[in-house]
Amino acid sequence: MRTLDGVLDLMEQKFREEPFHTLQMLYGESIGRQVPGGTCSDKTLSFISDARERGFDAKLHTAFIDGKEIHRLARLKINGRVFFVDAGNGWPSLHPYPADEPITHSCFGITFRTEIGDGILSVYLRTEEEEKLQMEIILASRPEEEIIAEIEGRFSSNIEYPFNNSMRFSAIVDDEFRFLRDNTLFIYREKSDVKRIHVDEDQWQNTLLEYFRWDVKLTLTESS
Repeated sequence: MRTLDGVLDLMEQKFREEPFHTLQMLYGESIGRQVPGGTCSDKTLSFISDARERGFDAKLHTAFIDGKEIHRLARLKINGRVFFVDAGNGWPSLHPYPADEPITHSCFGITFRTEIGDGILSVYLRTEEEEKLQMEIILASRPEEEIIAEIEGRFSSNIEYPFNNSMRFSAIVDDEFRFLRDNTLFIYREKSDVKRIHVDEDQWQNTLLEYFRWDVKLTLTESS
């Protein structure tokens, strides 16, 4: 169905089935491709493909993080309104951001809040007691072929991403949002304190199996 509810269903499905991860960046393509998803570009392209198959008007869009245009998301038109779907977020951004009104959305004890002004939609992320500006979305669209070209060269263009050379792996599992960030596994639940588990690098492989149900042999390849 080409409704907002249809978008919500697809967003949650993607956050469950396609983790955000940096396996390809850390271990090479042969390892990274064993798990669907990936970084923002991979996850957004997958979402757009499935959204189009379901009849949605979905296109690539970009956002700025720390002043750099390095984040990709989807731009959808539904009943004449524009929405931004951040399917490639490492955090559980489970509600589209309308281009014409600010919203606040919470899940797993994590809150996303938007502000709109001067042609920019600003997204703020709150985890526990700390809120920070996560990204800025220019409302005006860019040619999709330009964004695709940037995606194709994203690993060879000397772009510094916030997660360069870092382990990131996150997904919704059952009724929890789980996020492995280097040596700490964070587990978020509704109406519950955040659980932190220390994870050494040599435990990453077992952690992905135990907490995310992905059986991947983490071995460096010649291309990594």
